[in-house]
Amino acid sequence: MDYGVTKRYSRAKAPVVIVRGDYLTEPTKLTSLAGCTDDEAIKEGMLIVKDTGLVNGITTDGVWRKAVAGDAPSATNENKSFFIARHDQDSHDVQASGGLVGLNCSDDFEIQTGYFDKGVTWAVDMAVTADADGVLTEAAVAGDVIIGYVTAVGSGTGNSIAYVGKTPSTATAADAEVLQIRTARNGQVVAA
Repeated sequence: MDYGVTKRYSRAKAPVVIVRGDYLTEPTKLTSLAGCTDDEAIKEGMLIVKDTGLVNGITTDGVWRKAVAGDAPSATNENKSFFIARHDQDSHDVQASGGLVGLNCSDDFEIQTGYFDKGVTWAVDMAVTADADGVLTEAAVAGDVIIGYVTAVGSGTGNSIAYVGKTPSTATAADAEVLQIRTARNGQVVAA
């Protein structure tokens, strides 16, 4: 049976790869399962946050949406954390279970994602933060929440690395590029 093959081979970006920290059955790993805001179009590897949103037309607390540059823990929302989407919102597993798994950036993960700003020339140990639509960008402005740090770069666009996961990508060479980061774990912000 070839269920899911078409979706896997026709994606716009390379799927997320968890290089380190993929021990999801251990209680010490910080992950979360929640529904997704309707029509949010979350893809695995995107940066996401939990918020109030609509699920099947019903307003619900604690549903995923794509992170944006303005998301940050604040006095009114001290518990907001950033997560990396583990699956596509429209995947069969997410649709069947009604929930999507997010990898908490406050824990110790190292991941490769295709959702990053290709206009930045990346270097090892650069801090990353949220940009529009769940994309990672350089954390360079005072007050930016640091999501993680770059651990590997290559020779692609913006010095990204070529995707080397198990599922071959049929996307163009630019779309098969990924950025490898380790999560920050500590909620730091860029100093003034």
